[in-house]
Amino acid sequence: MMNTLFPFQKTKTTFLLLVLALMVATTTLSAQTFNGGVKTAVVVSQIAGDGLSGFNKVGINAGFFAQYQWLPSWSVQMDLAFIQKGSSQKLNPDEPDAYSYLLRLNYVELPLVLQYHTKPLVFEAGLSFDFLAGYAEKINSQINDQGEVWQKINVNTVIGVQYYLNDRWVASIRSVNSVSSIRKNSVPLNVRRYGNKFGAYNDAISVGLLFRM
Repeated sequence: MMNTLFPFQKTKTTFLLLVLALMVATTTLSAQTFNGGVKTAVVVSQIAGDGLSGFNKVGINAGFFAQYQWLPSWSVQMDLAFIQKGSSQKLNPDEPDAYSYLLRLNYVELPLVLQYHTKPLVFEAGLSFDFLAGYAEKINSQINDQGEVWQKINVNTVIGVQYYLNDRWVASIRSVNSVSSIRKNSVPLNVRRYGNKFGAYNDAISVGLLFRM
């Protein structure tokens, strides 16, 4: 049976507990080296290996972050957030064989990045682990049930830049790209990435704001 977008009571409970733990850690550790806050962003995404092209799927990215700065120029940041990825194509009436397509993939993400500070800019790179929370797929507005074909956990590379607007507000842009296939099986039109077997891979760009508490 196909998952609904939010059917995951256990995942939701775990996510809330992790959020609470992150908030407690951020507020109790030394303010001289640790800080944290909330983040929100707009996400555009595509799936390499689905036969479609373009960052046409729009979603959201929202959650919490904690940052440890051990040197003036270097820090580590960990996020705990909800992120929407997937693929989308609108129906083109000028093409007789065209079809509309929508795949929503909802994840709880856990990025860990190394950051280099040269204010007002911060450059960051690292890895992110996505935990599948729900999905929905439609072709021509009709539900398409492929079964349990989507991987529960996905590993991504993260590259980004932050810009300090002031001491509290920070603008951010990130590119997040799958290292491992998001599908359990390979299908026609799948591609290779990093020498892995044929598969499908999330590509996402997020643009948003961080608020430092």
